[in-house]
Amino acid sequence: MMSSSSLQCYSPNSSRGSNRSVPIPLEPLKQGHRMDPHERIFLDAAERGDKATMIRCLQGPNKVNVNCTNILGRSAIQIAVDNENVEIVELLLQQDGVKIGDALLYAIREGVYKIVEMLIDHHSISRDMLGMDWSQNQPPGEESADYSADISPVILAAHCNQFEILQLLLSRGAKIDKPHDITCTCTRCRNQVIRDSLRHSLRRIHTYRALASPAWISLTSSDPILTSFKLSWELECLASRENEFKDTYMQLSEQCKTFACDLLDQCRTTEEVIEVLNRDHHDNINGDERYPDRFTLDRLKFAIKYEQKQFVAHPHCQQLLTSIWYAGLPGWRRRNSIMKFLTCVGLIFLMPFLSFVYLIFPRSRIGQLVRSPFMKFLYHSTSFGVFLFLLASASANDKEGNARKRGPPPTALEGLIVIFVTGFIWAECKQLWEEGLKAYIRQWWNWLDFIMLSLYLCTFSLRTVAFIQIQSGDYGPSELDRKYWPMEDPTLISEGLFAVANVFSFARIIYLFLANPNLGPLQISLGCMLIDIAKFLFIFMLVLASFACGLNQLYSSYQPPDGSTAPFYTLDQSVGTLIWSLFGLTQLKDINIKDGQPFTKGIGELLFMVYHAMAIIVLINMLIAMMSSSFQDIEAHGDREWKFARTKLWTSYFDEGSTLSPPFNLLVSPKSVYYCIVAIKDSVCKCRERFHRKSEEQSKRTANGKVNTDSSTVYTGPNYKDIMRRLVSRYILQFKKQSSQDGVNEDDLLEIKQDISSLRFELREDRKRESGITTAHMERIKKDIMKMLQNNNASSSQLHPTSPVPSLSESRSISPVTHYTQNDQRPNALQLSPHAQHETQAQVEQQPPHHDLNLGKLQTHQPAQVSKRDSPPDHYELTQTRFDTQHDQMAQQQKLLEELKRDIIESVRAEVRGILTENASLKAQLQAGVTLSAVDLLPPFNSELYHTHLYTQL
Repeated sequence: MMSSSSLQCYSPNSSRGSNRSVPIPLEPLKQGHRMDPHERIFLDAAERGDKATMIRCLQGPNKVNVNCTNILGRSAIQIAVDNENVEIVELLLQQDGVKIGDALLYAIREGVYKIVEMLIDHHSISRDMLGMDWSQNQPPGEESADYSADISPVILAAHCNQFEILQLLLSRGAKIDKPHDITCTCTRCRNQVIRDSLRHSLRRIHTYRALASPAWISLTSSDPILTSFKLSWELECLASRENEFKDTYMQLSEQCKTFACDLLDQCRTTEEVIEVLNRDHHDNINGDERYPDRFTLDRLKFAIKYEQKQFVAHPHCQQLLTSIWYAGLPGWRRRNSIMKFLTCVGLIFLMPFLSFVYLIFPRSRIGQLVRSPFMKFLYHSTSFGVFLFLLASASANDKEGNARKRGPPPTALEGLIVIFVTGFIWAECKQLWEEGLKAYIRQWWNWLDFIMLSLYLCTFSLRTVAFIQIQSGDYGPSELDRKYWPMEDPTLISEGLFAVANVFSFARIIYLFLANPNLGPLQISLGCMLIDIAKFLFIFMLVLASFACGLNQLYSSYQPPDGSTAPFYTLDQSVGTLIWSLFGLTQLKDINIKDGQPFTKGIGELLFMVYHAMAIIVLINMLIAMMSSSFQDIEAHGDREWKFARTKLWTSYFDEGSTLSPPFNLLVSPKSVYYCIVAIKDSVCKCRERFHRKSEEQSKRTANGKVNTDSSTVYTGPNYKDIMRRLVSRYILQFKKQSSQDGVNEDDLLEIKQDISSLRFELREDRKRESGITTAHMERIKKDIMKMLQNNNASSSQLHPTSPVPSLSESRSISPVTHYTQNDQRPNALQLSPHAQHETQAQVEQQPPHHDLNLGKLQTHQPAQVSKRDSPPDHYELTQTRFDTQHDQMAQQQKLLEELKRDIIESVRAEVRGILTENASLKAQLQAGVTLSAVDLLPPFNSELYHTHLYTQL
C-alpha cells in the first residue's frame, strides 16, 4: 500500500498548493534548466541559423563546447545538417575536436550532396566507417536514437535511393556484404544468434533492404534485371522460412519485381526489347556476336521460371510475344472474328496436305508457315480434338456383343486411339529431352499428361494381357457373364483405367483455354480453387476420421450375428455414411439400432448432429469463403495472371521442334534421316570433339528455340551492356523527375522557414556592418570638415598673422603696395573629401566658395567671375568682408553637422524600436499559444529579402 505522504503528494489539492516538481522516472530527455546558458545560446543559434552568434560563442576565453547537446541529445552539427545549413556545417567542421556522429546519416537522409562530401572528407571519417564497420567506430556507451547500430552510411544511402550520394560512397570504397544463408551454421552466425537473435534478424533485413534498393542494383550490377530476378526469388524463399518477417521480405521482393519492370518500361525500340529478352544469364555481357533474327527469349524463360509475373505481363514484352506468335500471318489481328474463324477452318482442312509438304520440304515457304507458333498450336489443338472425338466414339460404340467376351481383340477405332496415344507419348518424350527433367516437372499440366498417358499405357497393356490369356485357354472360357468374372480380371481393370484416362483427357482440353482472353481467367481461377479444395480436404479428413472412429466404436458392439450391414458397424461403412451424409443421402433413422440402449442412442444422435454442424455449417462454408477469396484475388489481377499463364503456353510453341502434331509426328522425315546420317558419319570418323561441339550448339538452339534461321549475319549493333546503361540512365532521370514533382511536405516548409531565419540574421549582420561603415564614413566627413576649417584658419592667419580681425588704424597703415602683395598670395584649395575637391581663383575679387553638406557629401559651387578693378580696393572693407564670410561659413557647417547627427540618431532609434516591437509581438503570440506558420514568418513585400539572391532561389 502507498504511504500517507505518497497519497498526499498525488492528491489534486496538494499538487495545486505545492511547487514541488513531479518526478520523471525514466528521464528520456535532458534537463533543460541544467544546461549552461552559453551552450543554450549556441544551440539556439545553430537552430535559427545565426552564424554570427555561433562565431562569438566559439571565440574568446570562455569558448563553448562544440559537441554540446540540447534536450533531445542533438549536437550543433547535427542540428545544422538537419536544417541543411551548409555555412554553419562548414564553420563547425573547422573546429577542433568536433564529433560528426549521426550528422553524416542526417545528411544522407536529407540528400544534401555537398554536406555529405564535406563530412566524409573530414579527418575523423575513415574508409571503413562508410561501410559495414560504422557501428564499430562509435564511442562505447553511446547509442543513436534515430538509427540502429547496423545502419551504416552506405546502407542508409541505399535505403533512401540517393543515387549521387551512393555513387560518392562507392567511389570512396564503401561496400555492403551480403548476409550468409539463413541455414548457415558458421561460428559467426551461431554466435550472433546466441547473443541476440532479434538483432541478427534485423541486421539481415536492413542489409537486404539495401541490396534490394533500385539505387544499389543500378550502380553495382552489370545486369540489373537478372540481379532483380534472383534477389526477388531469394527474398521469397526467406519469407517462407522466416515467417515472423514475411510481410517485410515479400515487400522487398515486390520492390525488386517492380524495378525490373521499370527498366523494361524504359525501352524505346523493339531492338532494345529483343536484346533484353534474348539475354542468357550465362552469356558474357560484353559479347558482341549475336543473331538479331533469332528469338531465343532466354531472359523471358528465366523470368517465367522465377515467377516474375509483372515482367512477363509488361506491355513491351507482350507486344513482342504477340508479333512472334502470329509470325507468318500478316494482318491477322486486324481481321474480324468471322474471317479468323473461316481461315482457321480452311487451315484445319489443309492440315494433312501441309503436314506432308513440311515433311518433304521443311525449308520452303509452306514449311516456314507450318513452323510458325500459331500454326503449331492450331494443328496440335486440332489433333487433340480429333483424339477426344475418337474417345467419345469409343465410349458410345455398341458393346452389347462384347459384354460377355473376356479379352476381346481391339477394334479399328481402338487402333486409331493407340496410334494417337503413341504420338502423344513420342511428343512428351521429345519435350522431356529438350527441356530437361526439372523444367518438365515444374509445369503442372505435364503431370496431367503423364498421368493420362500412363493410364492409357496400363489400359493397353492389360488389354493385351487379357487377350493373350484368353487365347491361351488357361484362364477360363472366352465368353462368360460378367457377374461370374473374377474381380482381378485384366479386362475389368483395363476398362476402369480407360474410364479414368478419358476423364483426364477431357480435362486436358481446359489447358487450351488459356489462349482465349475470356476463358483464360476462369481456367486460372479454377486452378486456384482446386488448391483451396486440397487444403480443405486435409482438415475435413481429420474431422471425418475422428467422428468415424467414434461412431464405429459406439455401434460396433451391436452388430447382429447374421452379418447384416448397418451404417456404423464397420470403419469403412462409417466413413462412407458420413461422406454421403454431406449430400443429404443419409437419414436419422438409418443410424437407429434394434434393441439398443437409450443412452447409446442419445450419444449416437448427438455425435451425428455435431458432425453435421461442423462439416456442413462450418467447413463447407469455410470452403466457399476460401474459393470466393481466391476468385477475388485472381479477379483483382486477372489480366496479369492470364497473360503470364498464356505466355507459358506460347513459349512452349516458340521452341523449334515438335512441329507436326500426332499422329503425323510418328512419320520419319528426310530431315531426321539426314541428321541421323550426319551423326553416324561423325561417330564413325571419330570426330568426337567436333561432334560434341555441334551437338551442344544444336541442342542449345533447339532448346532455346528460334523463329528465323535463314540468316547468320553477325549483329554489330549496340551490345547488351550499352543498352542496359541507357535503360539505367533513363530510369535514374525519371526517378529524379518524379521525386521533384512530389508535393510540398512539412519538411520543405521547415527548410523554407530555416532559410528565412538564416537570411534574417544575415541581413541583420549586414545592416550592422553597413551601420559601422556609415559611422566610419561620417567620421571621415567630420575629419574633412575639421581639416577644411583648419585650412580656412590657416588662410586667415596667413592674411593676418597677428590677429584674425585687424584694427582700423592698422588697416589704414597698410600701404597699397603691401595690400596687393598680400592679396596676390593664392589660398590653398579646400580638401573636403575625395568626392569634393575644388580650386580657388587667383583673383583678389573672387568671392569665397560656398559648401553645401548633404548626407555626407560636400559639394562646392564655382564662384562667378567678375571683372578686374582698375584701382586697388579698400583694405579695411576687404578684411571685414572676408571675416564675415568665414564666420557665416563656420556657422552653416556647424548647423549641418548637428542636423546630420540628429538624423542618424533618429534612424537608429527607429530601427531599434522596430526590432523591439517585432520581438514583443512574437513573444506575445508564443505566450498566447498561437502556432506560427512559415507564411506568417515571411517579411513584408518591401523588405530587403526580396532583393536578395536567396529569395530568387526559394
